[in-house]
Amino acid sequence: MKVTIRPAVPEDAAAAAKLIYLAGKSHLETSIYDLMFPGDMEDRLRRLAALFTAETPSFYHHSHYLVCESDGEVAGCLCGYNEGESGDALAVKALAEIGIDRAEGKAINARMQPFYRVYPGHYEDSWVVEHVAVFPSFRRRGLVTALLEEILRKGRERGYARAELNMFIGNEPARRAYEKAGFVAVEERTDDEFMRIFKSPGMLRMYREL
Repeated sequence: MKVTIRPAVPEDAAAAAKLIYLAGKSHLETSIYDLMFPGDMEDRLRRLAALFTAETPSFYHHSHYLVCESDGEVAGCLCGYNEGESGDALAVKALAEIGIDRAEGKAINARMQPFYRVYPGHYEDSWVVEHVAVFPSFRRRGLVTALLEEILRKGRERGYARAELNMFIGNEPARRAYEKAGFVAVEERTDDEFMRIFKSPGMLRMYREL
């Protein structure tokens, strides 16, 4: 098995959309993107792909992503960014760019409230690791570890002194992978409605020095 890690390109959009969806699903039955885009799966993936290739460089934009290939096939991805540079404000702009009007934006915000209540947010001066996912057929091959090592190296190159990520409580394989990469849990947030929808108590913020 030949494994290659490279910067993502717009042509990765179809595979990246599926991986971003899986990252939002974690070990659960429901993805946060089922809540965000409640249409059919084809439409949901189309919108995620559009965010990946949009001009607005939000944290969905391909320029922030690394892709892992196994024997030439996309196997996984993740992204690294800073909240102040590419975070929520640009995500709102990117959504507008792909056709989400004001009314739909308000509806999305209302649907996402259970998620927002458990979402720890990000430190202003940290390198954020997000959308970590590997397709099921490529798991347990060390690909997440390899991706994390490379994205953390990029954070150090960018001059960041610390990194963070958020994960759903209960995804123990993911937590072990993050702890192996040097992350430690620093904050936990829970919510009853989130538990009802996702069957997970909430989210965990993890942190490490770079």
